[in-house]
Amino acid sequence: MYVYGKNMKIIQAKNRREWRNWLHKNHDAEREIWLAYYKKHTGKPSVTYEESVEEAICFGWIDGIKKRLDDERYMHRFTPRRPKSKWSPRNIEIARKMIRENKMSDSGRAVFEQRMEYDREFNDKRAAAVVCLPEELEEELKKRPSAWEYFNTLPPGHRKQYILWITGAKKEETKQKRLNEALRLLEQKQKLGME
Repeated sequence: MYVYGKNMKIIQAKNRREWRNWLHKNHDAEREIWLAYYKKHTGKPSVTYEESVEEAICFGWIDGIKKRLDDERYMHRFTPRRPKSKWSPRNIEIARKMIRENKMSDSGRAVFEQRMEYDREFNDKRAAAVVCLPEELEEELKKRPSAWEYFNTLPPGHRKQYILWITGAKKEETKQKRLNEALRLLEQKQKLGME
């Protein structure tokens, strides 16, 4: 099953079962493997790319770059997932499918659950980073009903831009100038021109 290349370990799996068996035995010990696939025109048996990705996810591994091996074969690099690595929606769906089909290993499930925990932490931090409208700024905006109304229709990111632009001024004089400019723009239903 092993073929050795320059500074890389390459394996060939005839089918999904062989690839899963390799992952089962080696997912904790190996740090990288190149999986070779026969191209369809050869007619030679080979695990498919989709099957290999599904099985890799079952063991907490992820596919990476693809390279040409020779006229009959190409290969993909597989590695264990790093903690806090970003999961694509496709890979999340594959993981959920493997869990439903009871194919996910304990290691794969642990990596997937770690991702969910990281996502919760990330979303908690993002929620904490939401900028609150200072009371004095809210009072000034409410004095101009059309500006206040338009401000409240803006997406959160645009409101945040206004708030940070005004409150970020170091001098009170600059803060007042920015407030006046913001009120003018908001009354004209314009976004802040800092995008």
